[in-house]
Amino acid sequence: MKEFFQSPKIKIFLSVLLVLIMLSVFTRNVENNVISTTLNTVTYGMSKVSAAASADSSSKGYDELQHENELLSKANRELRAKLVDYYNVKEENTRLWMFYGLKKSHEDYTLIPSTVLRRDTNDEFGSFTIDKGTASAVSVGDPVIGENGLIGWISEADAYTAKVVTILSPQTSIGAADNATGDTGIITGSAKYAEAGRTTFTKLNSENKVKEGDIVTSSGASGIYPQGLALGEVIEIGYDTYDSSYYAVIQPYDEIGKVLDVAVIADFEGQGEILKKESDE
Repeated sequence: MKEFFQSPKIKIFLSVLLVLIMLSVFTRNVENNVISTTLNTVTYGMSKVSAAASADSSSKGYDELQHENELLSKANRELRAKLVDYYNVKEENTRLWMFYGLKKSHEDYTLIPSTVLRRDTNDEFGSFTIDKGTASAVSVGDPVIGENGLIGWISEADAYTAKVVTILSPQTSIGAADNATGDTGIITGSAKYAEAGRTTFTKLNSENKVKEGDIVTSSGASGIYPQGLALGEVIEIGYDTYDSSYYAVIQPYDEIGKVLDVAVIADFEGQGEILKKESDE
């Protein structure tokens, strides 16, 4: 009832009614008859409108109102689901855009963008788990890249998650080459440099010409990793007395301990060809 009297239409009606009453008081009897007739007509019409509104509200039973409420709740759920889907697609597109340049120059790459779910705090080499697995075509051995280069590989995978071992780990072995000199070697991690977020370019021959500032990329020699993925920059040259060989300390272009968005290279031209040839022989 309170809402009824607060309605804009009711307020207008009451204002008109007040004016008519005032006119009836201050005008002559003949005029009063006209005003009285008008007043009765307006009042009768408004009473009909009010009665109709009340009847419409009261005519709906509990079951009908409950059904309408269920329909509204279902519509709200569907809208929320669509909104969630929209933001998921938007986030996916944002991650894809990070790797747009790489995809544009390597159309043969099948990229699966993903997000870091958690990090292994017990692993000093920075391994982490991502939110994509075999259900998204991720396989063990697939390369994993950050925004600026290769940062690891898939070591384990279930349907919806996968573990990434980084290039800071001694478990990693990637054929690599110095872009400036052509010297080749192996990228593998070392406990000595992992804490600083660095890895090593090992097995360099004694006549290598590697120098600080050189860019090191994947050689593609094994068929496990595509050729030409950036691995980092040479910041130091050393000599390993244990196996009598030279090595270089590499600073990756991505801060591996802080990356949030990565992409798995699920397929590329030439993937596994060398391993296949070796097994055939």
